[in-house]
Amino acid sequence: MKNRIKPILVGVAIIVFADASHAELPETPKLYVTTNGPQVSLYWDEVSGANNYTLIASNLDDGSFFGQFDVGANTQVSTSLPEGSGFFVSVRAENTDGSSNFSLPSLLVVPPISKVVPSVEQVIQNYARNVVFNTYTDLAEQTKILRAAVIELQFDTTDKSLHQAQNAWRNARRPWEQSEAFLFGPVDTEGLDPALDSWPINGTDIQNVMSSDTPLTAETVSAFEPTLKGFHVIEYLLFGSDNSKTASELTTRELAYLIAAANVLSNDAQTLAKAWNPNDKNFLSVFSQAGAGSTTYPSLASALQEMVEGMIVIADEVANGKLSKPLMERDATLVESQFSSNSRSDFMNNIRGLRNVYTGNYLLSEGPGLNALVKSINPALDEAINNQIEKAIAAIHTIPQPFTESIISNAALVQEAVDEVKTLLSLLIEQLLPLVPSVK
Repeated sequence: MKNRIKPILVGVAIIVFADASHAELPETPKLYVTTNGPQVSLYWDEVSGANNYTLIASNLDDGSFFGQFDVGANTQVSTSLPEGSGFFVSVRAENTDGSSNFSLPSLLVVPPISKVVPSVEQVIQNYARNVVFNTYTDLAEQTKILRAAVIELQFDTTDKSLHQAQNAWRNARRPWEQSEAFLFGPVDTEGLDPALDSWPINGTDIQNVMSSDTPLTAETVSAFEPTLKGFHVIEYLLFGSDNSKTASELTTRELAYLIAAANVLSNDAQTLAKAWNPNDKNFLSVFSQAGAGSTTYPSLASALQEMVEGMIVIADEVANGKLSKPLMERDATLVESQFSSNSRSDFMNNIRGLRNVYTGNYLLSEGPGLNALVKSINPALDEAINNQIEKAIAAIHTIPQPFTESIISNAALVQEAVDEVKTLLSLLIEQLLPLVPSVK
Protein backbone atom coordinates (compact mmCIF):
# COMPACT_ATOMS: atom_id res chain seq x y z
CA MET A 1 0.00 0.00 0.00
CA LYS A 2 1.30 3.48 -0.85
CA ASN A 3 1.51 5.96 2.00
CA ARG A 4 0.30 9.47 1.37
CA ILE A 5 1.05 12.94 2.70
CA LYS A 6 -0.75 16.16 1.84
CA PRO A 7 1.52 19.04 0.83
CA ILE A 8 0.27 21.70 -1.55
CA LEU A 9 1.48 20.88 -5.04
CA VAL A 10 1.67 23.19 -8.00
CA GLY A 11 -0.77 21.55 -10.37
CA VAL A 12 -1.22 18.36 -8.32
CA ALA A 13 -2.89 17.94 -4.94
CA ILE A 14 -1.11 14.85 -3.67
CA ILE A 15 2.26 13.13 -3.37
CA VAL A 16 2.56 9.35 -3.34
CA PHE A 17 5.35 6.82 -3.03
CA ALA A 18 7.02 6.15 -6.36
CA ASP A 19 8.05 2.88 -7.93
CA ALA A 20 11.64 1.69 -8.06
CA SER A 21 13.99 3.45 -10.47
CA HIS A 22 14.95 2.13 -13.87
CA ALA A 23 17.91 2.65 -16.15
CA GLU A 24 19.56 6.05 -16.09
CA LEU A 25 18.57 8.10 -19.13
CA PRO A 26 17.35 11.65 -18.40
CA GLU A 27 19.76 14.24 -17.05
CA THR A 28 19.78 14.63 -13.27
CA PRO A 29 17.76 17.72 -12.27
CA LYS A 30 19.21 20.45 -10.07
CA LEU A 31 17.14 20.95 -6.93
CA TYR A 32 16.64 24.28 -5.17
CA VAL A 33 15.02 24.89 -1.80
CA THR A 34 13.57 28.12 -0.41
CA THR A 35 11.93 28.63 2.96
CA ASN A 36 9.96 31.42 4.51
CA GLY A 37 8.97 30.46 8.03
CA PRO A 38 6.99 27.22 7.78
CA GLN A 39 6.37 27.75 4.04
CA VAL A 40 8.75 25.65 1.95
CA SER A 41 9.19 25.60 -1.83
CA LEU A 42 11.24 23.05 -3.74
CA TYR A 43 11.85 23.52 -7.44
CA TRP A 44 14.21 22.13 -10.04
CA ASP A 45 15.35 22.86 -13.56
CA GLU A 46 13.08 21.22 -16.08
CA VAL A 47 14.84 18.30 -17.77
CA SER A 48 14.32 17.92 -21.51
CA GLY A 49 12.47 14.69 -22.32
CA ALA A 50 11.41 13.99 -18.73
CA ASN A 51 7.71 13.37 -18.12
CA ASN A 52 7.82 12.65 -14.39
CA TYR A 53 9.83 13.55 -11.30
CA THR A 54 10.34 11.80 -7.98
CA LEU A 55 11.47 13.32 -4.68
CA ILE A 56 13.20 11.39 -1.91
CA ALA A 57 13.62 12.66 1.65
CA SER A 58 15.55 11.52 4.72
CA ASN A 59 15.38 12.90 8.24
CA LEU A 60 18.07 15.46 8.96
CA ASP A 61 18.81 14.32 12.51
CA ASP A 62 19.80 10.71 11.82
CA GLY A 63 19.55 10.24 8.04
CA SER A 64 16.70 7.74 8.35
CA PHE A 65 14.42 7.33 5.34
CA PHE A 66 11.34 9.56 5.39
CA GLY A 67 9.68 8.94 2.04
CA GLN A 68 9.81 8.80 -1.75
CA PHE A 69 7.22 10.87 -3.58
CA ASP A 70 5.97 10.91 -7.15
CA VAL A 71 5.19 14.51 -8.12
CA GLY A 72 4.18 13.87 -11.71
CA ALA A 73 5.32 16.42 -14.31
CA ASN A 74 5.55 19.24 -11.77
CA THR A 75 8.83 21.09 -11.36
CA GLN A 76 7.80 22.75 -8.10
CA VAL A 77 6.32 21.66 -4.79
CA SER A 78 5.13 24.05 -2.07
CA THR A 79 4.00 23.06 1.41
CA SER A 80 4.09 24.03 5.07
CA LEU A 81 6.22 22.02 7.50
CA PRO A 82 6.44 22.04 11.30
CA GLU A 83 8.82 24.44 12.99
CA GLY A 84 12.19 22.82 13.66
CA SER A 85 11.80 20.04 11.07
CA GLY A 86 14.60 19.20 8.68
CA PHE A 87 15.32 16.83 5.79
CA PHE A 88 17.83 15.83 3.16
CA VAL A 89 15.92 16.09 -0.14
CA SER A 90 16.83 14.92 -3.67
CA VAL A 91 14.98 14.71 -6.99
CA ARG A 92 15.31 12.58 -10.11
CA ALA A 93 13.83 12.80 -13.62
CA GLU A 94 12.00 9.93 -15.32
CA ASN A 95 10.51 8.98 -18.66
CA THR A 96 9.16 5.78 -20.17
CA ASP A 97 12.68 4.48 -20.77
CA GLY A 98 14.17 5.03 -17.33
CA SER A 99 15.31 7.54 -14.76
CA SER A 100 18.27 9.72 -13.84
CA ASN A 101 20.28 9.52 -10.66
CA PHE A 102 18.89 11.40 -7.69
CA SER A 103 20.38 14.87 -7.34
CA LEU A 104 22.89 15.63 -4.62
CA PRO A 105 20.99 16.07 -1.35
CA SER A 106 19.83 19.57 -0.48
CA LEU A 107 19.09 20.65 3.06
CA LEU A 108 15.50 21.56 3.84
CA VAL A 109 15.34 23.13 7.28
CA VAL A 110 12.44 24.96 8.90
CA PRO A 111 14.09 26.93 11.70
CA PRO A 112 12.34 27.92 14.92
CA ILE A 113 10.31 31.06 14.45
CA SER A 114 12.44 34.00 15.55
CA LYS A 115 10.79 36.77 17.55
CA VAL A 116 13.78 39.06 17.04
CA VAL A 117 13.17 41.67 14.35
CA PRO A 118 16.33 42.32 12.30
CA SER A 119 17.54 45.85 11.87
CA VAL A 120 17.03 47.64 8.56
CA GLU A 121 20.82 47.66 8.16
CA GLN A 122 20.93 43.88 8.50
CA VAL A 123 18.22 43.42 5.88
CA ILE A 124 19.96 45.74 3.41
CA GLN A 125 23.37 44.13 3.94
CA ASN A 126 21.98 40.62 3.62
CA TYR A 127 20.18 41.59 0.42
CA ALA A 128 23.37 42.94 -1.15
CA ARG A 129 25.50 39.99 -0.04
CA ASN A 130 23.18 37.02 0.01
CA VAL A 131 20.73 37.82 -2.78
CA VAL A 132 22.38 40.10 -5.34
CA PHE A 133 26.03 39.05 -5.11
CA ASN A 134 25.21 35.35 -4.73
CA THR A 135 22.90 35.47 -7.76
CA TYR A 136 25.53 37.17 -9.92
CA THR A 137 28.20 34.74 -8.71
CA ASP A 138 25.94 31.85 -9.68
CA LEU A 139 25.31 33.45 -13.07
CA ALA A 140 29.04 33.80 -13.66
CA GLU A 141 29.58 30.12 -12.82
CA GLN A 142 26.68 28.86 -14.95
CA THR A 143 27.81 30.84 -17.99
CA LYS A 144 31.29 29.34 -17.62
CA ILE A 145 29.69 25.90 -17.75
CA LEU A 146 27.71 26.95 -20.83
CA ARG A 147 30.89 28.16 -22.53
CA ALA A 148 32.62 24.85 -21.79
CA ALA A 149 29.64 22.90 -23.16
CA VAL A 150 29.67 24.91 -26.39
CA ILE A 151 33.41 24.36 -26.84
CA GLU A 152 32.87 20.63 -26.26
CA LEU A 153 30.15 20.73 -28.92
CA GLN A 154 32.68 21.95 -31.48
CA PHE A 155 34.94 18.96 -30.83
CA ASP A 156 32.10 16.44 -30.47
CA THR A 157 29.28 17.64 -32.70
CA THR A 158 26.76 15.01 -31.68
CA ASP A 159 23.17 15.23 -30.48
CA LYS A 160 24.34 14.23 -27.01
CA SER A 161 26.76 17.17 -26.82
CA LEU A 162 24.14 19.49 -28.29
CA HIS A 163 21.66 18.32 -25.65
CA GLN A 164 24.22 19.03 -22.91
CA ALA A 165 24.85 22.52 -24.27
CA GLN A 166 21.12 23.19 -24.44
CA ASN A 167 20.69 22.15 -20.81
CA ALA A 168 23.65 24.34 -19.84
CA TRP A 169 21.89 27.27 -21.52
CA ARG A 170 18.71 26.58 -19.56
CA ASN A 171 20.68 26.33 -16.30
CA ALA A 172 22.32 29.69 -16.96
CA ARG A 173 18.94 31.30 -17.60
CA ARG A 174 17.77 30.58 -14.05
CA PRO A 175 20.09 32.98 -12.17
CA TRP A 176 19.78 35.60 -14.89
CA GLU A 177 15.98 35.60 -14.85
CA GLN A 178 15.98 35.72 -11.04
CA SER A 179 18.39 38.67 -11.18
CA GLU A 180 15.85 40.68 -13.15
CA ALA A 181 14.28 41.57 -9.79
CA PHE A 182 17.21 44.00 -9.27
CA LEU A 183 18.13 45.60 -12.58
CA PHE A 184 19.91 48.59 -11.05
CA GLY A 185 23.51 49.54 -10.41
CA PRO A 186 26.27 48.20 -12.71
CA VAL A 187 23.95 45.94 -14.72
CA ASP A 188 22.25 49.17 -15.83
CA THR A 189 25.04 51.76 -15.80
CA GLU A 190 27.56 49.53 -17.62
CA GLY A 191 25.08 48.38 -20.28
CA LEU A 192 25.25 44.75 -19.19
CA ASP A 193 21.50 44.10 -19.25
CA PRO A 194 21.09 44.64 -23.01
CA ALA A 195 24.43 42.96 -23.75
CA LEU A 196 23.34 39.83 -21.90
CA ASP A 197 19.64 39.64 -22.68
CA SER A 198 18.32 41.82 -25.50
CA TRP A 199 14.94 40.76 -26.84
CA PRO A 200 13.49 40.52 -29.42
CA ILE A 201 16.08 39.25 -31.86
CA ASN A 202 15.42 37.75 -35.28
CA GLY A 203 16.87 34.91 -37.26
CA THR A 204 17.35 37.03 -40.39
CA ASP A 205 19.91 39.27 -38.68
CA ILE A 206 21.76 36.23 -37.35
CA GLN A 207 21.78 34.59 -40.79
CA ASN A 208 23.16 37.80 -42.28
CA VAL A 209 26.07 37.68 -39.83
CA MET A 210 26.79 34.06 -40.71
CA SER A 211 26.60 34.83 -44.44
CA SER A 212 29.10 37.68 -44.09
CA ASP A 213 32.88 37.43 -43.97
CA THR A 214 33.08 39.08 -40.52
CA PRO A 215 35.51 37.15 -38.31
CA LEU A 216 33.51 35.51 -35.52
CA THR A 217 35.74 36.00 -32.52
CA ALA A 218 34.99 37.10 -28.98
CA GLU A 219 36.39 40.53 -29.84
CA THR A 220 34.21 41.06 -32.90
CA VAL A 221 31.04 39.64 -31.34
CA SER A 222 31.55 41.74 -28.20
CA ALA A 223 31.38 44.84 -30.44
CA PHE A 224 28.13 43.71 -32.12
CA GLU A 225 24.80 45.36 -31.41
CA PRO A 226 23.09 43.84 -28.33
CA THR A 227 20.56 41.98 -30.49
CA LEU A 228 23.41 40.06 -32.16
CA LYS A 229 24.88 38.64 -28.96
CA GLY A 230 23.76 37.44 -25.54
CA PHE A 231 21.45 34.72 -24.31
CA HIS A 232 18.97 34.74 -27.17
CA VAL A 233 21.47 34.59 -30.02
CA ILE A 234 23.02 31.56 -28.32
CA GLU A 235 19.52 30.16 -27.82
CA TYR A 236 18.68 30.53 -31.51
CA LEU A 237 21.91 28.85 -32.59
CA LEU A 238 21.51 25.97 -30.10
CA PHE A 239 17.80 25.27 -30.49
CA GLY A 240 16.91 26.56 -33.94
CA SER A 241 13.79 28.60 -34.60
CA ASP A 242 11.43 25.99 -33.15
CA ASN A 243 13.38 23.89 -30.61
CA SER A 244 14.13 21.19 -33.19
CA LYS A 245 17.83 21.69 -33.92
CA THR A 246 19.98 18.62 -34.46
CA ALA A 247 23.75 18.44 -34.27
CA SER A 248 24.00 17.52 -37.96
CA GLU A 249 22.46 20.91 -38.84
CA LEU A 250 25.22 22.89 -37.11
CA THR A 251 27.57 24.51 -39.61
CA THR A 252 31.20 25.42 -39.00
CA ARG A 253 30.20 29.08 -39.08
CA GLU A 254 27.40 28.55 -36.54
CA LEU A 255 29.79 26.77 -34.19
CA ALA A 256 32.24 29.66 -34.47
CA TYR A 257 29.45 32.14 -33.70
CA LEU A 258 28.29 29.99 -30.76
CA ILE A 259 31.75 29.83 -29.20
CA ALA A 260 32.35 33.55 -29.61
CA ALA A 261 28.91 34.48 -28.24
CA ALA A 262 29.28 32.10 -25.29
CA ASN A 263 32.67 33.62 -24.48
CA VAL A 264 31.22 37.13 -24.59
CA LEU A 265 28.24 36.11 -22.44
CA SER A 266 30.52 34.54 -19.85
CA ASN A 267 32.84 37.56 -19.86
CA ASP A 268 29.91 39.92 -19.33
CA ALA A 269 28.60 37.77 -16.48
CA GLN A 270 32.05 37.82 -14.85
CA THR A 271 32.11 41.60 -15.22
CA LEU A 272 28.76 41.85 -13.47
CA ALA A 273 29.86 39.62 -10.60
CA LYS A 274 33.11 41.60 -10.24
CA ALA A 275 31.13 44.85 -10.13
CA TRP A 276 29.50 43.69 -6.87
CA ASN A 277 32.48 41.71 -5.54
CA PRO A 278 33.73 43.27 -2.26
CA ASN A 279 37.28 42.39 -3.32
CA ASP A 280 36.91 44.02 -6.73
CA LYS A 281 34.77 47.00 -7.82
CA ASN A 282 32.61 46.56 -4.72
CA PHE A 283 29.22 48.06 -5.55
CA LEU A 284 28.14 45.81 -2.69
CA SER A 285 29.56 48.34 -0.22
CA VAL A 286 27.88 51.23 -2.04
CA PHE A 287 24.53 49.62 -1.36
CA SER A 288 25.31 48.08 2.03
CA GLN A 289 26.45 51.43 3.46
CA ALA A 290 23.13 53.12 2.74
CA GLY A 291 22.57 55.87 5.27
CA ALA A 292 26.13 55.55 6.54
CA GLY A 293 28.37 57.20 3.97
CA SER A 294 26.97 55.99 0.64
CA THR A 295 26.50 58.92 -1.73
CA THR A 296 24.29 56.80 -4.01
CA TYR A 297 22.00 55.77 -1.14
CA PRO A 298 22.07 58.58 1.41
CA SER A 299 19.40 57.00 3.62
CA LEU A 300 18.22 53.55 4.63
CA ALA A 301 14.84 54.34 3.07
CA SER A 302 16.48 54.99 -0.31
CA ALA A 303 18.00 51.50 -0.31
CA LEU A 304 14.73 49.88 0.78
CA GLN A 305 12.92 51.78 -1.94
CA GLU A 306 15.40 50.46 -4.52
CA MET A 307 14.70 46.92 -3.34
CA VAL A 308 10.91 47.29 -3.48
CA GLU A 309 10.93 49.11 -6.80
CA GLY A 310 13.00 46.26 -8.27
CA MET A 311 10.25 43.85 -7.19
CA ILE A 312 7.61 46.13 -8.72
CA VAL A 313 9.47 46.46 -12.02
CA ILE A 314 9.77 42.72 -12.60
CA ALA A 315 6.18 42.00 -11.50
CA ASP A 316 5.00 44.67 -13.94
CA GLU A 317 7.21 43.28 -16.72
CA VAL A 318 5.91 39.73 -16.26
CA ALA A 319 2.25 40.73 -15.96
CA ASN A 320 2.02 43.49 -18.54
CA GLY A 321 4.86 42.53 -20.87
CA LYS A 322 6.02 38.95 -20.96
CA LEU A 323 2.59 37.39 -20.37
CA SER A 324 0.09 39.99 -21.53
CA LYS A 325 1.63 41.37 -24.69
CA PRO A 326 1.87 38.13 -26.70
CA LEU A 327 -1.51 37.06 -25.29
CA MET A 328 -3.32 40.25 -26.30
CA GLU A 329 -1.75 40.32 -29.76
CA ARG A 330 -1.86 36.53 -30.22
CA ASP A 331 1.68 36.86 -31.57
CA ALA A 332 4.15 34.06 -30.78
CA THR A 333 7.08 36.14 -32.11
CA LEU A 334 6.73 38.36 -29.02
CA VAL A 335 7.34 35.45 -26.62
CA GLU A 336 10.73 35.59 -24.93
CA SER A 337 12.81 32.37 -24.97
CA GLN A 338 10.50 30.97 -27.64
CA PHE A 339 13.27 29.10 -29.52
CA SER A 340 13.98 26.81 -26.54
CA SER A 341 10.39 26.68 -25.20
CA ASN A 342 11.88 27.93 -21.93
CA SER A 343 9.43 30.83 -21.61
CA ARG A 344 7.40 29.45 -18.73
CA SER A 345 10.53 28.72 -16.68
CA ASP A 346 11.79 32.24 -17.37
CA PHE A 347 8.59 33.78 -16.06
CA MET A 348 8.52 31.62 -12.93
CA ASN A 349 12.14 32.47 -12.22
CA ASN A 350 11.33 36.17 -12.53
CA ILE A 351 8.81 35.79 -9.70
CA ARG A 352 11.20 33.57 -7.73
CA GLY A 353 13.74 36.39 -7.98
CA LEU A 354 11.12 38.73 -6.53
CA ARG A 355 10.62 36.21 -3.72
CA ASN A 356 14.37 36.12 -3.11
CA VAL A 357 14.38 39.87 -2.62
CA TYR A 358 11.44 39.70 -0.23
CA THR A 359 12.75 36.83 1.90
CA GLY A 360 16.48 37.59 1.74
CA ASN A 361 17.21 34.03 0.56
CA TYR A 362 19.03 32.64 -2.46
CA LEU A 363 19.15 28.88 -3.00
CA LEU A 364 20.51 27.39 0.24
CA SER A 365 21.72 30.71 1.66
CA GLU A 366 19.26 32.41 3.98
CA GLY A 367 19.19 35.67 5.84
CA PRO A 368 16.89 38.40 7.13
CA GLY A 369 14.66 39.84 4.44
CA LEU A 370 12.06 42.51 3.88
CA ASN A 371 9.47 40.00 5.04
CA ALA A 372 10.76 40.18 8.62
CA LEU A 373 10.39 43.96 8.65
CA VAL A 374 6.93 43.83 7.09
CA LYS A 375 5.78 41.13 9.48
CA SER A 376 6.79 43.24 12.47
CA ILE A 377 4.61 46.10 11.19
CA ASN A 378 1.77 44.39 9.33
CA PRO A 379 1.63 40.58 9.70
CA ALA A 380 -1.45 40.34 7.49
CA LEU A 381 0.34 42.07 4.63
CA ASP A 382 3.35 39.78 4.99
CA GLU A 383 1.10 36.74 4.77
CA ALA A 384 -0.75 38.20 1.79
CA ILE A 385 2.48 38.89 -0.12
CA ASN A 386 3.91 35.43 0.62
CA ASN A 387 0.70 33.74 -0.47
CA GLN A 388 0.36 35.82 -3.62
CA ILE A 389 3.94 35.11 -4.70
CA GLU A 390 3.22 31.38 -4.52
CA LYS A 391 -0.12 31.78 -6.31
CA ALA A 392 1.55 33.72 -9.12
CA ILE A 393 4.23 31.06 -9.61
CA ALA A 394 1.62 28.29 -9.49
CA ALA A 395 -0.57 30.02 -12.07
CA ILE A 396 2.34 30.41 -14.48
CA HIS A 397 3.29 26.77 -13.98
CA THR A 398 -0.25 25.71 -14.86
CA ILE A 399 0.11 27.10 -18.40
CA PRO A 400 0.77 24.14 -20.72
CA GLN A 401 3.99 24.03 -22.70
CA PRO A 402 4.93 25.51 -25.09
CA PHE A 403 3.84 29.00 -24.11
CA THR A 404 3.84 30.09 -27.76
CA GLU A 405 0.91 27.74 -28.39
CA SER A 406 -0.86 28.42 -25.11
CA ILE A 407 -1.43 32.08 -25.95
CA ILE A 408 -3.84 30.70 -28.58
CA SER A 409 -5.09 27.37 -27.28
CA ASN A 410 -4.99 28.06 -23.52
CA ALA A 411 -5.63 31.78 -23.42
CA ALA A 412 -7.80 31.53 -20.30
CA LEU A 413 -4.99 29.92 -18.31
CA VAL A 414 -2.53 32.55 -19.49
CA GLN A 415 -4.98 35.24 -18.44
CA GLU A 416 -5.31 33.64 -15.00
CA ALA A 417 -1.54 33.90 -14.62
CA VAL A 418 -1.67 37.53 -15.72
CA ASP A 419 -4.35 38.23 -13.12
CA GLU A 420 -2.39 36.56 -10.31
CA VAL A 421 0.79 38.49 -11.12
CA LYS A 422 -1.21 41.73 -11.37
CA THR A 423 -2.69 41.05 -7.93
CA LEU A 424 0.86 40.66 -6.61
CA LEU A 425 1.87 43.86 -8.38
CA SER A 426 -0.98 45.74 -6.73
CA LEU A 427 0.06 44.52 -3.28
CA LEU A 428 3.59 45.73 -3.89
CA ILE A 429 2.58 49.16 -5.20
CA GLU A 430 -0.37 49.93 -2.97
CA GLN A 431 0.68 48.38 0.33
CA LEU A 432 4.38 47.46 0.43
CA LEU A 433 5.94 50.55 -1.13
CA PRO A 434 4.06 52.98 1.17
CA LEU A 435 5.52 51.13 4.17
CA VAL A 436 9.11 52.05 3.27
CA PRO A 437 9.13 55.50 4.95
CA SER A 438 7.77 53.99 8.18
CA VAL A 439 10.46 51.31 8.48
CA LYS A 440 13.08 52.30 11.04
